[in-house]
Amino acid sequence: MSGGPTVRRQCQFVPETALSEDECKEAISLMKHSADEDIVKNKMKLTFDYRRNMILDPSSWDSDLSSVFLLLHLIPPSAQGRRKPGKVSASQAEKHLVVFKKSGTSIQEHLDAITTSSQPYLLAVGARKNAVHQFFIVLDKNAIPCRSTSCLGAFDELFKAHFVFGTSYNPMLRNMYTFIQTTVYNIDVGKVKESPRVAEVRVRLLH
Repeated sequence: MSGGPTVRRQCQFVPETALSEDECKEAISLMKHSADEDIVKNKMKLTFDYRRNMILDPSSWDSDLSSVFLLLHLIPPSAQGRRKPGKVSASQAEKHLVVFKKSGTSIQEHLDAITTSSQPYLLAVGARKNAVHQFFIVLDKNAIPCRSTSCLGAFDELFKAHFVFGTSYNPMLRNMYTFIQTTVYNIDVGKVKESPRVAEVRVRLLH
């Protein structure tokens, strides 16, 4: 027999409205930055199943990297312009930020499979997503080992790699990176173009 808080149980609470994965992530982000108790309670009910499954799911990312993804959902990608119309979801953008490979997988095969030039991203290698033991920054079909083995440390190196190599942000991640650039690192504040959403979130967090 087994018991305890990690055992899966039949959920007795059924929310009135079923939210998509993206809507759940956006609701969780809103909870983190809202002072309205009623809004927080409502969002907690709507995202109950999603949050519970995310905690119990062994294939999910660890809490540090999940917090980065939550920021991406709080500051979602903008439309890709006239040539590529349509809104890109935050879940789609995640795939341009971190790619996971199981331990033992050939890194070179991953690099050889790259057919188009892209902005730098993290390649996470480990037994599972919440047990990554090594990170690489992939840029121009090269895998540069990160010094840090922690998710946040590797993400910090990824962000700084844009400045070291003078490369632009991935369009799908530009809003999030701009927020980090101006709010966390205080770089070119007032000089870089910010989306209204980036400016709004920065003001809400700093005041």
